Amino acid sequence: MKARVLSVSVATLLAVLPALATLARPAHADLLDEAWKRGNEAHLRGDYKAAAAAYEQLDRQHVVSADLYYNLGVTYFRAGQLGHAIWAFERALVVSPDDEDARFNLVQARKLAGQRAHDKLEGAEREPLWSRVATYLGPSAEVWLFCGLYLGCFALLFLRRSMAHDSRLAVTTGAAILGTGALLAGLLLLGRVNLDRIPAAVVLPDRVAVKEGADGNFRTSFEVHGGLRVRVLEREQDWVRVRLANGLEGFVRAEDVGLL
Repeated sequence: MKARVLSVSVATLLAVLPALATLARPAHADLLDEAWKRGNEAHLRGDYKAAAAAYEQLDRQHVVSADLYYNLGVTYFRAGQLGHAIWAFERALVVSPDDEDARFNLVQARKLAGQRAHDKLEGAEREPLWSRVATYLGPSAEVWLFCGLYLGCFALLFLRRSMAHDSRLAVTTGAAILGTGALLAGLLLLGRVNLDRIPAAVVLPDRVAVKEGADGNFRTSFEVHGGLRVRVLEREQDWVRVRLANGLEGFVRAEDVGLL
């Protein structure tokens, strides 16, 4: 697995991580600084349980950092906790989508998780085509695309009024093309809005039994493996109803999934 060097000085960590450097209370910053130091030292010793505990302390303090999530991912991976590792790398990419190291490690962790999986549910790993199309571009890019096509269409229709009759056909055709593009871009935006309303999550344990209802006494419908990405539809006390990419639904304990 491609890993970053974790044995950096505390001063470097504070310089690299704005979330730590800009904390208002120096005493609190010192505690977080110490947690970073303990986590890095434990990782270098190969004590991944202690390293994870230190990094998790930072996570519980709501430190939002791609480096923190990345280090957690590497630590979990080396400890054999693939579900947690995939969740951590996914979180790193949410904060920093261009983090190539996190993306590389996520791919490697998913490959290994897939090899270990026993459920082998068809279509569970791949999002539906419409979902992949709706999320191909970033939210801001989709908004700009829609606005550009929409305004371009009306600009051509406005110009058409002042053009000679023999030029209007070409302008009308161009406006129709831009209008169709704006319609498709609007559908992409609606699809993304719909997806964003349904939280994504990652299965954490190696194997999880998905129940027919929100209780352990219900019959098991199927099993899922650690690292599988799901959508969380609703919560009932300590249980959540999840949907897989292939449309299968069921209930798992809330503690068995990590929200993104």
